[in-house]
Amino acid sequence: MALVSVYIPTRNRSALLRRAIDSVLAQSYDEIEILVCDEASEDDTPDVVASYIERYPGKFTYLRNDTPQGACRARNRCIEHARGTYVTGLDDDDFFHPQRVACLVDLYVTHAPSFACTRFKYFQDQQQVDMLRDRRYSAAELAKADELTLPALLYANHAGNQVLTELSRMRELGGFDEDMPSWQDYDMWIRLADRYGTAVRSRHLLSFVDDDRSRARIRNSNKRAEGSQRFIAKHAGLMSADQQRNHRNIQYVMNRERPPLRDIARNASLGGYKSTMKVLIHKFFGVALG
Repeated sequence: MALVSVYIPTRNRSALLRRAIDSVLAQSYDEIEILVCDEASEDDTPDVVASYIERYPGKFTYLRNDTPQGACRARNRCIEHARGTYVTGLDDDDFFHPQRVACLVDLYVTHAPSFACTRFKYFQDQQQVDMLRDRRYSAAELAKADELTLPALLYANHAGNQVLTELSRMRELGGFDEDMPSWQDYDMWIRLADRYGTAVRSRHLLSFVDDDRSRARIRNSNKRAEGSQRFIAKHAGLMSADQQRNHRNIQYVMNRERPPLRDIARNASLGGYKSTMKVLIHKFFGVALG
């Protein structure tokens, strides 16, 4: 079995970090190394990781930044120290379904894509996802996957915030772009698909993203809008006119703007009709979606 490296950036979330790590240790795929990069945590994170290292010798690599350098730099540090054939990631407040890594490795071997990913679910209550997490899938079910082409990805981030790919590919592309204030994951997936071709996505929910609004997350901050602007500028050469119109509508949605109807009409996107509909709903009903 090929070794899979799982990187986890963390800062001052030791209780949530335990949940993330435990979900990796519970994987049905055995050949996994876990790399934790601690962003100068001031809680008991070092002790928590030390306890795992003692219980699972050779399984963990612990890296620590003396000052916070951002999750993007933390991910890249892990990638620099990883030893696996494949690499995937996990945020410290999210967790995996037990069959996620095995599913992605099998999809990667079968389809030889640029990367493999799964469907994912945002949640705010642990109980919302317990039934999904506890369900077990047959090999035939996990073999079902859909293609994610570069044009489809340029309309929206259908891959989520984590994928599995070859470690060598991440390194060849220079890792995550540390100059991006947000959307570093989306930017990385676009670069992988542009360089290496079509990706594949499992049809099953095998990744769970904690959307607790009481904690700071990039998707709930103004960094998200700034990141999207840089994303558009960086990848404009790959985008069609319709895709660029779609991303302008996405910015309206993120900024909670209610633009004039003429601007909505000018940016109407056929391939990105969902973002157009979200702008219209917010314009006329004041309901912000996404």
